[in-house]
Amino acid sequence: MKRFVLYLIRWQLSTPILWLAVRQLGTSIYATVIANLIGGAIFFWVDRFIFTSKAIEVWHLKEGRCDKCGTSSHLWRLVKTVNYDKSDARPVFLCMKCSKEKTDELRAKGIAVRGRSK
Repeated sequence: MKRFVLYLIRWQLSTPILWLAVRQLGTSIYATVIANLIGGAIFFWVDRFIFTSKAIEVWHLKEGRCDKCGTSSHLWRLVKTVNYDKSDARPVFLCMKCSKEKTDELRAKGIAVRGRSK
Protein backbone atom coordinates (compact mmCIF):
# COMPACT_ATOMS: atom_id res chain seq x y z
CA MET A 1 0.00 0.00 0.00
CA LYS A 2 2.89 2.35 0.77
CA ARG A 3 4.27 1.89 -2.76
CA PHE A 4 0.84 2.65 -4.21
CA VAL A 5 0.53 5.91 -2.24
CA LEU A 6 4.05 6.93 -3.29
CA TYR A 7 3.16 6.16 -6.88
CA LEU A 8 0.00 8.31 -6.71
CA ILE A 9 2.02 11.20 -5.28
CA ARG A 10 4.60 10.72 -8.03
CA TRP A 11 1.86 10.71 -10.63
CA GLN A 12 0.59 14.07 -9.34
CA LEU A 13 4.10 15.52 -9.54
CA SER A 14 4.01 14.96 -13.30
CA THR A 15 0.97 17.25 -13.64
CA PRO A 16 2.96 20.55 -13.60
CA ILE A 17 5.33 19.24 -16.28
CA LEU A 18 2.44 18.22 -18.50
CA TRP A 19 0.68 21.53 -17.89
CA LEU A 20 3.78 23.63 -18.63
CA ALA A 21 4.60 21.78 -21.85
CA VAL A 22 1.03 21.85 -23.13
CA ARG A 23 0.68 25.52 -22.17
CA GLN A 24 3.87 26.47 -24.03
CA LEU A 25 3.39 24.22 -27.07
CA GLY A 26 -0.39 24.42 -27.43
CA THR A 27 -3.01 21.72 -26.95
CA SER A 28 -2.08 19.51 -29.88
CA ILE A 29 -1.26 15.82 -29.75
CA TYR A 30 2.33 16.82 -30.52
CA ALA A 31 2.49 18.94 -27.33
CA THR A 32 1.08 16.08 -25.27
CA VAL A 33 3.62 13.61 -26.69
CA ILE A 34 6.51 16.01 -25.94
CA ALA A 35 5.19 16.58 -22.39
CA ASN A 36 4.94 12.85 -21.77
CA LEU A 37 8.48 12.28 -23.06
CA ILE A 38 9.81 14.97 -20.73
CA GLY A 39 7.87 13.50 -17.81
CA GLY A 40 9.03 9.98 -18.63
CA ALA A 41 12.66 11.09 -18.74
CA ILE A 42 12.34 12.70 -15.31
CA PHE A 43 10.12 10.20 -13.50
CA PHE A 44 11.73 7.00 -14.77
CA TRP A 45 14.24 7.34 -11.91
CA VAL A 46 11.56 8.06 -9.31
CA ASP A 47 9.50 5.05 -10.43
CA ARG A 48 12.58 2.86 -10.39
CA PHE A 49 13.17 3.79 -6.75
CA ILE A 50 9.53 3.23 -5.75
CA PHE A 51 9.32 -0.23 -7.30
CA THR A 52 12.80 -1.59 -6.54
CA SER A 53 13.80 0.05 -3.26
CA LYS A 54 14.43 -2.22 -0.33
CA ALA A 55 13.67 0.78 1.90
CA ILE A 56 10.02 -0.23 1.56
CA GLU A 57 9.00 -3.59 3.01
CA VAL A 58 6.99 -5.95 0.84
CA TRP A 59 4.46 -8.25 2.55
CA HIS A 60 2.05 -10.75 1.01
CA LEU A 61 -1.25 -11.36 2.81
CA LYS A 62 -3.86 -14.08 2.49
CA GLU A 63 -6.47 -16.12 4.36
CA GLY A 64 -5.82 -19.77 5.13
CA ARG A 65 -3.86 -22.12 7.36
CA CYS A 66 -0.53 -21.18 8.92
CA ASP A 67 2.30 -23.15 7.32
CA LYS A 68 3.97 -23.56 10.73
CA CYS A 69 1.21 -24.28 13.28
CA GLY A 70 -1.85 -24.95 11.08
CA THR A 71 -4.04 -22.24 12.63
CA SER A 72 -6.74 -20.94 10.27
CA SER A 73 -6.36 -17.16 10.21
CA HIS A 74 -5.10 -14.07 8.38
CA LEU A 75 -1.61 -14.95 7.18
CA TRP A 76 1.46 -12.87 6.43
CA ARG A 77 4.64 -13.42 4.46
CA LEU A 78 7.57 -11.00 4.54
CA VAL A 79 8.98 -10.93 1.02
CA LYS A 80 11.53 -8.10 1.06
CA THR A 81 13.20 -5.70 3.42
CA VAL A 82 16.76 -4.42 3.84
CA ASN A 83 19.19 -7.39 3.68
CA TYR A 84 16.32 -9.87 3.25
CA ASP A 85 14.80 -11.03 -0.05
CA LYS A 86 12.64 -14.15 -0.31
CA SER A 87 11.12 -13.25 -3.71
CA ASP A 88 12.25 -16.51 -5.27
CA ALA A 89 11.77 -18.73 -2.20
CA ARG A 90 8.84 -21.08 -1.65
CA PRO A 91 6.12 -18.94 0.00
CA VAL A 92 5.62 -19.59 3.72
CA PHE A 93 2.57 -17.85 5.20
CA LEU A 94 2.36 -17.47 8.97
CA CYS A 95 -0.38 -16.56 11.46
CA MET A 96 0.07 -13.54 13.74
CA LYS A 97 1.78 -15.54 16.52
CA CYS A 98 4.19 -17.39 14.21
CA SER A 99 4.83 -14.21 12.18
CA LYS A 100 5.81 -12.36 15.36
CA GLU A 101 8.19 -15.17 16.31
CA LYS A 102 9.74 -15.08 12.82
CA THR A 103 10.13 -11.29 12.72
CA ASP A 104 11.63 -11.30 16.25
CA GLU A 105 14.09 -13.96 15.03
CA LEU A 106 15.00 -11.82 12.00
CA ARG A 107 15.47 -8.74 14.20
CA ALA A 108 17.79 -10.76 16.46
CA LYS A 109 19.88 -11.51 13.34
CA GLY A 110 20.10 -7.75 12.62
CA ILE A 111 17.50 -7.61 9.85
CA ALA A 112 15.37 -4.47 10.14
CA VAL A 113 11.70 -5.47 10.07
CA ARG A 114 9.21 -2.67 10.73
CA GLY A 115 5.85 -4.39 10.17
CA ARG A 116 4.03 -7.14 12.06
CA SER A 117 5.83 -6.51 15.36
CA LYS A 118 2.75 -6.66 17.62
